[in-house]
Amino acid sequence: MVDADAAISRTYREEWSMIVAGLVRRYGDLDIAEETAAEAFATAVERWPVDGVPPNPGAWITTTAHRKAVDRLAPRGQARRQTEGGASHGGRLACRAGRRR
Repeated sequence: MVDADAAISRTYREEWSMIVAGLVRRYGDLDIAEETAAEAFATAVERWPVDGVPPNPGAWITTTAHRKAVDRLAPRGQARRQTEGGASHGGRLACRAGRRR
């Protein structure tokens, strides 16, 4: 079994900048990116010793940080627009196309 503390340290060293950069790219806010990434690592510190280290620690941290960002932005109505991106646009186009005669 992989040591949780070692896995967290290694993931932080190797992937912190990529995780934060991806969150900044997606949400356009450095503060939210850094805060949610830090919260995701804090969650890993709590959960990995109990649940075990996931097969892809960087992906786990990234997904957890993304979910925390969505939760944080949701009350302001921004999260849905950011996460749907082109999907909502495509849905509108499909609706419009369906109305044509």
